[in-house]
Amino acid sequence: MAIHVLSYVKMDTILKRFLCFVTGLLCIATLTHGQDSYYFQPHPQDKDVRKGQSVTLECGVSNNKHVIFYWTLNGDPVSNTSRRYQDGSNLHITRVDPSKDIGEFKCIATNVTTGISLASQGAQLNILWIGDQARVVLQSPDTPEELAEKGEMVLRCKVEGSSEVRFEWFHNGLRMFRNERISFRNKRLQVASLSPADNGIYSCRAVSEVGIVDSTDNFALTLPSDTAAHIQVLPKDIIAVKNGSAVFDCVFEKAAAVEWYAQTSDVPLTNNSRFTVFPNGSLSISGILNSDEGIYKCVGISDISKEAPQQIYAARLKLAYIEPFDDSPFEPPISPDELKVVALGSQFEVTCVKPAGRPKVKIWWEDPSGHVISDTGRIRVDDSQLIVDGAKKTDTGNYTCNAENIAGQERTSLYFYVASAPTITEHPAGLVTEEGDSATFTCEFNGSPYPVTLVRWLKETKSHRERVGYPNVFPHNGTLLIHKVAMSDAGDYMCEVVTSGFPPVISEKAKLVVKEQLKFVPPPVSTRLELGSVAKVYCKARGSSPPVVRWKKVGQPFFDWPPHIQDDNGTLTFKGVTNDDSGKYICVATSSQGIINATINIDVVVMPKFIVEPVDTQAYEGYSTMLHCQAIGDPMPAVQWDKNNIMDNFDPNRFHVMENGTLYVSEVHMEDEGKYGCTVGNSGGFKRAEVNLNVKSAEYYSPSNAGRGFESGEENTMSKTVGVTLGAAGLYMGLVIGLMVFCRMRRARKKARLLAEATAEVAKSENGTLPNDTEMNPIVTKPLKDGSTTRSDNEAPSHSSGSHYSKKSRSSYDKAHFPRQELQTMMLLGHGDYGEVFLAKAKGIIDPDTEMIVMVKALQTRDENAHFEFKREMDMLNKLRHENITKLYGICRETEPFLFITEYSDWGDLKQFLLATRRDNTRKGPKPPPLNVPQILGVCHQIATGMEYLANQRFTHKDLATRNCLVTSRLNIKISFPSLSRDTYADEYFLYRNRTLPLRWAPSEAIIEDEWSTKSDVWSFAVVAWELFTQAELPFAEHSNETVLRLLSNSELRWKPPAGAPSVLCSLLLTCWSISARDRPTFTDVVHKLGQVTVDRQSHPLAFDEWFTIPLCQSSGVDGHLIPGRCGEQSLCDESETFVPVTDFVILFLKSVEMELFQRFQERGLLNGR
Repeated sequence: MAIHVLSYVKMDTILKRFLCFVTGLLCIATLTHGQDSYYFQPHPQDKDVRKGQSVTLECGVSNNKHVIFYWTLNGDPVSNTSRRYQDGSNLHITRVDPSKDIGEFKCIATNVTTGISLASQGAQLNILWIGDQARVVLQSPDTPEELAEKGEMVLRCKVEGSSEVRFEWFHNGLRMFRNERISFRNKRLQVASLSPADNGIYSCRAVSEVGIVDSTDNFALTLPSDTAAHIQVLPKDIIAVKNGSAVFDCVFEKAAAVEWYAQTSDVPLTNNSRFTVFPNGSLSISGILNSDEGIYKCVGISDISKEAPQQIYAARLKLAYIEPFDDSPFEPPISPDELKVVALGSQFEVTCVKPAGRPKVKIWWEDPSGHVISDTGRIRVDDSQLIVDGAKKTDTGNYTCNAENIAGQERTSLYFYVASAPTITEHPAGLVTEEGDSATFTCEFNGSPYPVTLVRWLKETKSHRERVGYPNVFPHNGTLLIHKVAMSDAGDYMCEVVTSGFPPVISEKAKLVVKEQLKFVPPPVSTRLELGSVAKVYCKARGSSPPVVRWKKVGQPFFDWPPHIQDDNGTLTFKGVTNDDSGKYICVATSSQGIINATINIDVVVMPKFIVEPVDTQAYEGYSTMLHCQAIGDPMPAVQWDKNNIMDNFDPNRFHVMENGTLYVSEVHMEDEGKYGCTVGNSGGFKRAEVNLNVKSAEYYSPSNAGRGFESGEENTMSKTVGVTLGAAGLYMGLVIGLMVFCRMRRARKKARLLAEATAEVAKSENGTLPNDTEMNPIVTKPLKDGSTTRSDNEAPSHSSGSHYSKKSRSSYDKAHFPRQELQTMMLLGHGDYGEVFLAKAKGIIDPDTEMIVMVKALQTRDENAHFEFKREMDMLNKLRHENITKLYGICRETEPFLFITEYSDWGDLKQFLLATRRDNTRKGPKPPPLNVPQILGVCHQIATGMEYLANQRFTHKDLATRNCLVTSRLNIKISFPSLSRDTYADEYFLYRNRTLPLRWAPSEAIIEDEWSTKSDVWSFAVVAWELFTQAELPFAEHSNETVLRLLSNSELRWKPPAGAPSVLCSLLLTCWSISARDRPTFTDVVHKLGQVTVDRQSHPLAFDEWFTIPLCQSSGVDGHLIPGRCGEQSLCDESETFVPVTDFVILFLKSVEMELFQRFQERGLLNGR
């Protein structure tokens, strides 16, 4: 009893310790799982595959960090061979073999940090195959001797395979069918009531979806008979070569004669030059042809009784053949011309895949000296596999695989190279070079020659990118040659020597120091200055040492400037331009590198100014009238009149332009009524005014009313009729205006509701929106985490010709300060070179009680060039004030990241608007119509006017495109600067020389030479016009970015004007796309030319079914044209608009356009769940 108690105590103690141990393991496993948990994704899956085909079993895990893989088959590890090997985590089999690939495969994933392994679910290969050979065996009775007349015979067709097989039976080559004596069951043939007539050769055929196999080992039934001939020697199947010979033996006993028949003939064979039947019954065939292949029947005729059945025994003649090797005769796949590189001392295996042939093909290998390789030794052959252990340099050479049978021989070769590990003998040395010169790095090494050993070059641990058109690396010796060294080429370079089978060898670092060339950045250009104005002319230079920049006027001594001119290190300031300031000016930059200069022309002009501006005039039919227009300027401006925007649209016999610019009409006709434009211009610019001429019938003429404006009325007999008509028109217009106000208020409420819902869902968004706990809020609310600072505005260098930092500019920024806590993030638009661009609600940014939607750009990068461009844009928007350019509303500079806040529109960017109105839009529901030609011209005119103002302020845009223009619901255009180059419109930008560029929108001098100017913006404007007519097609969409870059570099890029554009506009666009920048027009010229474009109103009517409203206003811009859809701040008619009648289509159209744009925002991830 004590012993049992003691045992129980010991067992209890052991059990408690075991439970503690297991609990500890579970804790450790739980901790480990928390650190490196993973599961299989995907698991290996069962697969159906045919014999000889390739298959891959896939395996993966959810987290492959620190995880290694291997495979097992029926619990045993799978070793890598040339036929079956592991590819990453997957198992690949090049030729499935039923004898070697049957069983359960499992993928084992092991975490090397924890040692824990996971086994996947099992996977099997369902191999569909059928054996190469079939044979016929006697199943019943047990032996052929037991077969007798009137007895029964059961034959079985034996063939190996896995798939469902159908069997066919043949007697002496003839297909057998079921009858009262013959039956089939699965693989068996049953023949009842045997008789000597059943004697002969029985064969079978196995048919499956995998293939067809005929039996080669057949059964001969030889029942004895008292009267029939008896076979003594059976004919056998023969495999013979073409043009060779074959002999079929066939000997009968008790035979009066022996005859031979071909399968397709009922006439016995007779002796001739190719066929011979010997007296003993044998058949000889010589000079065998392809047509001789088939079954031959030997027939024995009894010499005892003519009634006895003939005894027939058949044999088959088969032609021998051997197929050539496939294109991939080796496993693993190696092409015959490929150089196979093997590391010194390693093992190498390759299998030669047998070609098809009859009879069976024999394989053997030959070494480079032509000797047959045996099946033993360091270099040996196993079946058709060549194995090389411990590869030596002397093993290098050509190894040949031979395949042979009686039909011939086929050969294929493999060149086998044994490579040694590379070593660097001389590391590249550092270089100091001038910008624009060439630099050469060399890397000396010992090892195998090219192409076995390759030399790659790294710059700052990244692969060196070759320049377009310049070969940089010479592969035979690994030399790196850099043509025309740029400042961006400076850095640390390393050569990487790579030999197959060995880890790469990397050299020591070699520093390339580039001395910057003394140059103007940008070169100064000729300009015109307004008389009496305060102006600046800039000249900036850069080099390895800071240059001194000075101006000199040709014909004046150095540094002898009039009191109103000041030269401040390259900035020439005119404080009140005078006529004497005209002339040639030379900018000279000097430094320790040398001296450079550039010459420009400065012309002093006086912009045209109206002293007598034309006014609306009322004239009477048959009488004369005058439209006055006088202007002054220097040089004296020329006066040009047009009617309805058509130049020279006057009858020269009645219309005369007087010396003072007045348009005199000697005799007024009713058709003279219309809109008349007076354009005055000189080298300083243009001014334009437009008036209306109203022609009345002469019956209303009285001397007191002649020449009065529209306000002068007169009492006549028609006054009552006019009053009734005007009253009805007024009532109708009142109804129309009321309906419009109602529609717009309903739209405003709907838009406010949608924005509120979008803002509410932003906090839940995961893709592209800005919830409170994501990276977006810190931009608005707090500085960057690393605590680093960015230079303040007054510490940054001057970033453009229009941004001269001073106390005045700082004070203007202080006035633009806006507290970032008042910004409420709405949605992410995308990412640009500076950082994120997003929409936000800003309360009190314009009106203290009003909340409005604005666009915010954040500076989140440390790149100096990005800081430069960010400040350039901020300076530019701070100075620009134009109705067609977005306004700068505010700046947040008190902490990082810096933000600047700009105007946004209710319909977003112009590109999305064009895409939404495409006719090929596949969206269901009402489709908004595309812009017609007059509306496109109006949009072009607005963009050109805005760019003219921007150019006159000496700024360049650098990224003018429809994606960077905003459109309002009134079809007003605002030039903006989102530049979403990192995601939203990443496909429309190209990384070239570490710069993200709008490749398809810019000319070659801007892309290749980094020379951006107003003329490059003119090129981009022409592309914008092309986009408007093609509804936002991608320019040169049929070419890759690399092809477009090459065509630009070679001046081979040819633009074609868009279909449907007026001829005058086509000519203008081709001029804007001139290869030489000097041949392109200025934006002033563009605006003037656009004013001359005419449109056939019958072909392109401004119909109501195209647009719901067509505001018509007189612009006070450069040309003052009547532009559809342009009613801005400076309109002469203020906010007056002419509306067409409103119907239900108005509401339908507004809904369709807004919802289309809304859905496109949703697709881009800007609105979550809407």
